[in-house]
Amino acid sequence: MQLEEGLLSSTATLDAPLRELLERIEPHADLASPELPAIGNALLDLAADHDYFAPGISAMQPDTPIVPLILPQRGPRLMLVHREPGQMSAVHDHGVWVALAPIVGVETHRHWRPLTPDDRTRLQLAEDEALGPPSCKTMQPPDDIHDHGHLIGRGDAAYMLILLGDDQVAYRRNEWEPETGRHRVLEPGDRGRWIAGERWPD
Repeated sequence: MQLEEGLLSSTATLDAPLRELLERIEPHADLASPELPAIGNALLDLAADHDYFAPGISAMQPDTPIVPLILPQRGPRLMLVHREPGQMSAVHDHGVWVALAPIVGVETHRHWRPLTPDDRTRLQLAEDEALGPPSCKTMQPPDDIHDHGHLIGRGDAAYMLILLGDDQVAYRRNEWEPETGRHRVLEPGDRGRWIAGERWPD
C-alpha cells in the first residue's frame, strides 16, 4: 500500500485503488451539495479490499494513529485511522462532508443533534451505532456532530477509512463535552482533542 505524505498535484502518483476512488467520487463530491450515497458506496468498495490495506494496518503503531492516504492541498482527502481499545474521539463537527467505513473491527459511531435549533451548544444523542464491515456512515454539515471510536465490549477496535470533502482544519469548527455541557469553537488550524478523555483546554 502506497502512503501519500505530501501534497498531491495529480492522481498519477496514487496506487490504482486510491485513483479509482477519486475517479468514482469526482462527479459527486461537490462540497456544498455532495451525493453522499454514491460517495459512501465508493468508499465501501475500497474498504473491502483487505489485501490492499493489510500491510498498512500491520505497520500502524499507537503513536501514529492516522495515516494519510490521499492528501491534496485542498479537496477530498482520505485517511486510515485507528483508535486503541476503549478510546473514543471528542464530540466534534467537521465543517465539510465526511464518510467513514471500517475495514476490520467495530467502530462505535454516535450522532448528536442540538437540543434546540437555535442553540448548538447543548446536545442530545440521536444515534448510537456499532459499525462493522461492510458499513459506511456519511454526514453533511450542519448535521455532522458526532463522536466515534471504540467502546469496550463492542468487538475489536476498528481500522477505519475516513474520507473528507476538504481540509477540515481550514474551517471554523466545534467541539463538545456533552456530559459536562461544555462547548468550544475550534478556530482554523486547531485540530481539537484526539481522545475524549484528554484534558479540556483552559
